[in-house]
Amino acid sequence: MLRDMTRAAPTRANVTVRDVRGVDELHACQELQRKAWGITEDGYVVPVATMAAVQRVGGLILGAFDADARLVGFAFAFLGKLNDQLILWSQLTGVHPAQQSTGVGRMLKLEQRRRAREMGLDTIAWAFDPLQASNAAFNLGVLGATSRIYEQDMYGSRTDALNVGMATDRLVAEWSTHGEPGGRTAPWPDATELIEVHGHEVRDVRAIRGDADHLHIEIPPNLSRVKASGRPSAARDWQSAVRQAFQAAFASGYVAVGFTRQDPSHPKYVLERRP
Repeated sequence: MLRDMTRAAPTRANVTVRDVRGVDELHACQELQRKAWGITEDGYVVPVATMAAVQRVGGLILGAFDADARLVGFAFAFLGKLNDQLILWSQLTGVHPAQQSTGVGRMLKLEQRRRAREMGLDTIAWAFDPLQASNAAFNLGVLGATSRIYEQDMYGSRTDALNVGMATDRLVAEWSTHGEPGGRTAPWPDATELIEVHGHEVRDVRAIRGDADHLHIEIPPNLSRVKASGRPSAARDWQSAVRQAFQAAFASGYVAVGFTRQDPSHPKYVLERRP
């Protein structure tokens, strides 16, 4: 039930995370998808019948509800396989725009992790846009997920507010259900900078030295501002450079293990070489 959101944002103390129940709450999840991602085409919204079926056969749909029983966030996940391992694939986690940055997303992901562990699963995985700095900081820095897979144009062309005009490139996040959450948020002092940046524009993608243990891959601090800069190709230049850098790094055995905003104007993925 998505009702008026003009009141003060909820705090963690008055938000409850539980299973979504019944058709009305599933419809509320659809409405939340539209609001969270600026979706205008119904074809991009997960059908109620699909969500109901997923719940019946081992999937997981969690809702975050405030003290007035308003749906302020939800997470939709189902069973899948990655690297021949059974995992929980988290297709969507969304929070109402009026309630973002209040801890609701973290509550949903931690409950999702707890449930996956109860199901006997070692990993939760999901895909996210590598050019969205806030998502990268949350997924790798706050939660402690890692990434070693880059999917080029994973969903094909889309028209929603976040994806229009861009290929839907995605990093695949892998999050262990064991241990303490949290990833690296500091830069490596000895890292090789793979993307050469002048101001906020890409100049070049550097080759990886054979002796480099650590890498940085810089992205713009705010992709929306890049898109609105007046130079239509700027965002695509960034996407091309980031794609090239990640594909080369992953092919050479590096893993993205964190994200740093120590310099807010130059946020970076931090990668290390692993056997």
